Amino acid sequence: MKLSRYFIGIFLISLATLALEISLIRFFSISQGHHFAFMVVSIALFGIAASGTFLTIKKIKNPLFFSSILFSLSVLIGFFITNNIIFDPFKAILNFKHTFVLLIYYIFLGFPFFFFGIIIAYSFLKFQKKAGKIYFYNMSGSAVGTLASLFFISYFNIKTILVISLIGLVSSLFFTNNPSSKSRIYKKSIKEQKKKNKKNKIIILLLILINLSLFLVPLEINISKYKELSQALNVPNSRLIGTKYNSFSRVDIVESSFTRYAPGLSPTFKGDLPEQIGVTTDAGGMNSITKYENLDFIDNLPLSIPYFLSENKKTLIINSGAGLDVLAALKNNASVTALEANPIVIDLLKNEYADYSGNIYHKANVVWGEGRSFIKKNKGEFDIIVLSLAGNVLSSSAGISGLSENYLLTKEAFEVYYDSLSEDGVLVVTRWLLFPPRESLRLFSLALEIDNKAKKTAMFRSWTTVTLVLSKKDINQATAEKIKNFAEKNKFDIIYLPLDFTPNKNLKFKEPYYYNSIQNLLKDKNEFYKEYVFDISPVTDDKPFYFNFFKISKIRDLYDLVGQKWNPFFDSGFLIFFVLIQALVVSIIFILLPINFFNKNKENKKIRKKPLVYFFAIGLSYLFIEIVLIQKFILFLGHIIFSSSVIIFSMLLFSGLGALYSQRFRIKKLNKIIFIIFILVLIYIFLLKFIIDLFISLNLIPKIVLSIMLIAPLGFFMGFPFPLGIRTIRKELIPWAWAVNGSASVLSPILAVLMALLLGYNFVLFLAVVIYLISLIFIIPKPYQLMEQT
Repeated sequence: MKLSRYFIGIFLISLATLALEISLIRFFSISQGHHFAFMVVSIALFGIAASGTFLTIKKIKNPLFFSSILFSLSVLIGFFITNNIIFDPFKAILNFKHTFVLLIYYIFLGFPFFFFGIIIAYSFLKFQKKAGKIYFYNMSGSAVGTLASLFFISYFNIKTILVISLIGLVSSLFFTNNPSSKSRIYKKSIKEQKKKNKKNKIIILLLILINLSLFLVPLEINISKYKELSQALNVPNSRLIGTKYNSFSRVDIVESSFTRYAPGLSPTFKGDLPEQIGVTTDAGGMNSITKYENLDFIDNLPLSIPYFLSENKKTLIINSGAGLDVLAALKNNASVTALEANPIVIDLLKNEYADYSGNIYHKANVVWGEGRSFIKKNKGEFDIIVLSLAGNVLSSSAGISGLSENYLLTKEAFEVYYDSLSEDGVLVVTRWLLFPPRESLRLFSLALEIDNKAKKTAMFRSWTTVTLVLSKKDINQATAEKIKNFAEKNKFDIIYLPLDFTPNKNLKFKEPYYYNSIQNLLKDKNEFYKEYVFDISPVTDDKPFYFNFFKISKIRDLYDLVGQKWNPFFDSGFLIFFVLIQALVVSIIFILLPINFFNKNKENKKIRKKPLVYFFAIGLSYLFIEIVLIQKFILFLGHIIFSSSVIIFSMLLFSGLGALYSQRFRIKKLNKIIFIIFILVLIYIFLLKFIIDLFISLNLIPKIVLSIMLIAPLGFFMGFPFPLGIRTIRKELIPWAWAVNGSASVLSPILAVLMALLLGYNFVLFLAVVIYLISLIFIIPKPYQLMEQT
């Protein structure tokens, strides 16, 4: 059999595996939550490392065909099992045995990655001289899988799992005649081999028919009872009206009394709320489309404050969601531009629910996009800029350490908003009120970065929300009186005004906690940032973790303050530490387990083990760089799905091309390759922010093209180290090297996020190239040790 046929099999199985990884993250994000998805899939990826450990311990011949079959079967089995065994975070706290459900998840979701790893590791072992070509088809297949997964999820939804399994089965057709260096297997006769191939093809065709028949079976994602969609549907007389998918979200439309949405509604409002239709994204983030009737309640919401302050009402609403902020602006005769990041929501309000909502998305100028890039592109001034509060309080980051990046709530973002205000303009940001005070203080700290004397800033609260007002000019007596009158009318409580006011007046706590905290912050902000139990310092684009309030130095005080009210399985910060501990344990097992088995052979004892450190180092560094670039380009491309898709696709594709080109090189050239990577990363560290600021106003397609051009040179040269290393080491060491590299690749994203949290993404980039440089010590052999096969 020709090797080209075999390489197509490598391409297809790699495509299916990357698509599986992305699909599992999406589906677990819907069923359990984004951070839980990250945890489960991260550990499942250790199946790749396990394959290398297995091949080091157990010598097997020609596993390609059956591994591809088992990959396809395990995709279906793993998904069906984990979709029907729901992990309950509250039960896990009360009964430790329930955490073993996670072990079931790890094992059954890990099997497909294990069988994929067997195929790739065995390929490197069998065709060491062609490591560059194998790596090219592996990486390019994965690159296509990145884009294919978005298409599959958009059009096949949950049945994407069936498509991935089907691709795995098709790949096995290319492994039915496993190649060897002599183009024969087991030296059997051609007649016997043809008979065996025919039998294998019949098996594959039967499995394909079974797979296709499953498309006729209805499949649904089982959603956790703690997600808002489940809670809404549990209310009597509730019903699910419809479900829509795109590549990055699932949007559900639900009719339920649970969906009543009026954040911060004044206790003075005694009327009836209008009818509302609930809208959830990924089964959470409850928002509501409001029927265009009985709109008096809007004047009793905190989001109405800007229209009481400004006579000019040219308004920009960022993250307009289901349109409540737009409705408030239009009710107050504002000229509205609304930005919404989800095209499904825009389509609902422009078409299906246009009449129901009073055609608000036709009356306003609705734009699909992200706030900062829109402002940079249009360069206009607004009298009012509103950062909309979208979602229910249950879906807000009520944890201690949320690790989601948010480039709309950073110091640089506030500078962009402030510069875009007219002379009398105001920026209004409403967030959920958390106790003990933390998010309200971070919001205030961001305002202080613009208004260091706090002369332009005001803040007030309802029982459930806190609202920041940042004015372009100092708040005078007239404006202060308007804010006080608005608060008094609605019985809201003022937290801060630069002029006299009475705190804790209407909505009384035992003590004026929020007022006291702001006053202490104003006395000495640096000291307060240092001593306060939570991290409430202003966040930047380099560390955009707005929802992270965790301070490791205050962990004892934090436990005393929060105690049993905290469920760690709902806190992304805890989960990432939990994942790190699990990942470290599993890595140590997979890396060290082969030692005794490997050294049983006396010849193996003489083989240098130092190259294993090299493979661990390049595994860490590659993913460090990839993760940082994904995060950096979120701001540029406007959405995590665009950033991750473009960066992963570009990195994998150009790394594959680099790997293919590396076939012309010997290991002695590696130091020059690493030096080029070092220089390129330094350029990114110093110039990437400037480039993003310069071109952020472009339309999406030109930005995608520019992003690919920026990533291409770095991705190309980062494709050299792995195949060059594989061609250099002794063949017996290849599976072990694969296990070590796989372990590092799973640890890397976790470590990257944790280090970025503490030191910023630029530090992670710099550390990555330092590790690349150090790796050279462990791979470039002395002249008499050169073992490269040419």
